[in-house]
Amino acid sequence: MSERSGLRRLNALISAVMMALFLIHAIGNVLQMSGVGVPLPMALSWTLVGMSCVHAAIGVVLTVDTLRAQRRAGVAYWRQNVRFWVVRASGLALALLICAHALIFVKPAGEFLRLPAFLKPQLVLSLLLVLALAVHVLANVEPLLVSLGVGPTRERAADLMLALAVMLVLMAIGFILYYLRWSVV
Repeated sequence: MSERSGLRRLNALISAVMMALFLIHAIGNVLQMSGVGVPLPMALSWTLVGMSCVHAAIGVVLTVDTLRAQRRAGVAYWRQNVRFWVVRASGLALALLICAHALIFVKPAGEFLRLPAFLKPQLVLSLLLVLALAVHVLANVEPLLVSLGVGPTRERAADLMLALAVMLVLMAIGFILYYLRWSVV
């Protein structure tokens, strides 16, 4: 196994763990925002941030390698690599929106901040985060399955895409309900 395929496999494993932790983070915090759940440990959030940084760093290394290989070959295939660029653009958007999300929900001391108000700017940023995450994750489902050795079967990819899409819609609904809760109060 080459060094780069090892990096791809590591990135796939990190991605799979991040998806699981993110779902726990999202479900737990939607419940907390609705007043049903209890706060999750901040360590979970910061673990996700750290894993996101490692994931992004590996993504940058692999992207630079791809661009160098394209330059050496003299062929870029820009139109054929739409998914490649969608993933990179959504990853960059995610990095910026995760920072905004942390600024919305975290006090400087690192404690969870129960907002006195969840206004339109916070709602818009939160929904953009869910949208960027949806684009990034759903565009990467098939490559993730291949990297994990599951195989690129359309059926498995479609099942996973459906499950993730439902979760992302529920997260968006959670942010909207949180906004409505503060708007009515």
